[in-house]
Amino acid sequence: MTSNQNDGEFGFQIAPMLDVLFVLLLFFMVAAGAQKSEKTIATQLPGRGEGPAGKVPVTLEIAADGQVIFNGTSMDAPANHQLPETTARLKAVLADAPDRPVIIQPAPSARHQRVMDVLDLCKAVHAQNVAFSSNTD
Repeated sequence: MTSNQNDGEFGFQIAPMLDVLFVLLLFFMVAAGAQKSEKTIATQLPGRGEGPAGKVPVTLEIAADGQVIFNGTSMDAPANHQLPETTARLKAVLADAPDRPVIIQPAPSARHQRVMDVLDLCKAVHAQNVAFSSNTD
């Protein structure tokens, strides 16, 4: 019997390499199509100065004792949960510009019930742009 010395060696085979290449190509094509781009949401953050359309925001500060301060003027007694003076004044301000920003600035030690009273007030007068801000004393 004559034996060929190259029986055990197959040499370089291109077909398996092409199979691997096509599988990798397919994998990357599917992975690239699965990427999702994030949508951006335009939001207006509260800040100093003028709000949307040049309207000066209304600031409702809540002191630690519960006193509500409307643009620097003390309004209702801290024990009064209905806030009639603040309600009347905010209604008058929002009558001509209902989209005027209303910024609530509670003191760090203000009671949560008082903050809820002010939020209920904003809902009652149909304030459209209500935001919270930290008290910068």
